[in-house]
Amino acid sequence: MQSFTGSVRQIGYAVRDLEAALAQFEAMNGKAHEFWRFQADLNAGCNYLYRGEPAECRLDVALTNINGIDHEFIQVLEGPHPTADFIAAHGDGINHLALYLSDITAKRAHALSIGGRIAAQGEFFDPAGPAKRFCYIEFNDRPLPLYELIELKDPSRVAE
Repeated sequence: MQSFTGSVRQIGYAVRDLEAALAQFEAMNGKAHEFWRFQADLNAGCNYLYRGEPAECRLDVALTNINGIDHEFIQVLEGPHPTADFIAAHGDGINHLALYLSDITAKRAHALSIGGRIAAQGEFFDPAGPAKRFCYIEFNDRPLPLYELIELKDPSRVAE
């Protein structure tokens, strides 16, 4: 059987308060880590679908890399997103593991064939940004976390 998970390249944290989460991270790990901080608007412009329906949400995001693994902290500012679902059910914590792929099509099909469901998906149209498409996969009959498939433009960052 083909392995679904492959090489995990990112740990995603659902947080209610991004500032507080980053302060706690800094208290635990020191100030040596730089964060790429941005807000993301997911909407019709990026073909955002939440549970199969067009939706809109706004996220506050911070990313850093530790020993080759990206750590992504997401606070949902408004709208439906798997991070908000996680926080409502469990509070702050690790809600997804991400796989960086050159094309998400085959991995997505594999996930669906083994019982996965798409929680959210969309596209990125920022020519300067690193990613093209994303898809959150959930497996309700298996333990958390979700899996996020991220299609990257830069093949050197892909580990399939």
